[in-house]
Amino acid sequence: MGAGLPISIMEPLPERKQLAVAQILKQGRDTLTAVQTADPSAAKGRLREIRRYAADHLPLLLERLRQTLAARYPGLRVKFAATAHEAVDYVRSISRGTTVLTNNSAVVSRELKPGLLAAGFRVINSYAYEFETKQKGIADYWDLPRLLDRNLAVRFDVSRRMAGLEEAEVIREYTALLGVNALAAEDGSVFFLQHFTNIARDLHEAREVVLVAGLDKIVKDAEDALFQTQCMGIFGAESMLFEVQPGAGQKTGEAPGELPASPPGVARGLHLILLDNGRHDLLAGKYRDLFLCIGCRACNQRCPVRHSFAGADYVWTPRNYLKQFLDGKSSSIDTCLHCEGCRLACPLEIDLPHLMWEAKLDYVAKHRVSLGHMVLGRPELIARAGSMAAPLANAALRVGPLRRVMELVPGIHREVRMPAFHRETFAAWFARYGRKGQ
Repeated sequence: MGAGLPISIMEPLPERKQLAVAQILKQGRDTLTAVQTADPSAAKGRLREIRRYAADHLPLLLERLRQTLAARYPGLRVKFAATAHEAVDYVRSISRGTTVLTNNSAVVSRELKPGLLAAGFRVINSYAYEFETKQKGIADYWDLPRLLDRNLAVRFDVSRRMAGLEEAEVIREYTALLGVNALAAEDGSVFFLQHFTNIARDLHEAREVVLVAGLDKIVKDAEDALFQTQCMGIFGAESMLFEVQPGAGQKTGEAPGELPASPPGVARGLHLILLDNGRHDLLAGKYRDLFLCIGCRACNQRCPVRHSFAGADYVWTPRNYLKQFLDGKSSSIDTCLHCEGCRLACPLEIDLPHLMWEAKLDYVAKHRVSLGHMVLGRPELIARAGSMAAPLANAALRVGPLRRVMELVPGIHREVRMPAFHRETFAAWFARYGRKGQ
């Protein structure tokens, strides 16, 4: 059984979120339920204070947390994992089988899932089984209800408090791997943000429950942890609507309720993994502001290239996109348009576009400019050469083999319609005809 670790689940109240979402999708963005007046500026100010304190005092908070866990919850099994590999090894050592259910946390899906799959686990995102709608979903950011712009916010509050793992009538043979949203160093309080029911069910039914807390989730006390989790809900409520689509989610294997039950009388295990995986290094470098991120996904709300990553096998946000690149798991961040939309939406004002430029400059300094970027980075030279060779250049651009080469080298898709080159340049044309209209 659990060791009495305080676990709180925060949800949209007073109505269940699926009801509020369904009403928005069905009746339009001007029909809102479960909302209250809010002061986003005050909330952002306090949140920035909480996050800056956590970043500036991480060693102190981590040591306080270790002392708290050892003194108050001696039965809780705690693992400090320096890397994702160590965390996966720990999960493998305590799991009774190879089925792992996860919540929709980025720390699990982006950092641990690849290693779990490589280790032979079957990973099921239980969030994907929670909600489906027959209504047309919200496809793009211009369809969002813009709650905060109208001084409205979905109301979030603690709906359930637990002391460790509770007794359960049915225990199922799987390991629940749950990324936490906040962890208080003062008393060890764990907070989850739950939009549906998957987290509560996994805490209630899983034979082994593993709570995963990145070091960036550790805050000073339970009050700060509650507020940080509440801000995740408030500022990320609209981004969650992107995930509510007909047949949404990546469903693999049995539904959670179909997994086999454990034999009567089996003991359940509660574990806590404190995951570094580069977070200390992050604080020491130029990308320190990424440590401040609470994972609310507000940066998705205005991102025009979000659809380009619909197939990403992790929770996609501009922040996670950059982190994949910094971790060497992606070879490019060129899809970013540097439109500043993510910076404007971020409650912590993290300048992601600037950090992406920094990452690109670091990459070029180490690996040099690619041939494709050298070609596309000289548009005047390309235009001059194409103009001199027109109309031969235009005919060449219609040749299939050449278009395939253009797709491989500079990265121009073979089916993109290219502008035509003209022998006479615009400057020359304007010199001849432009002034006649004056």
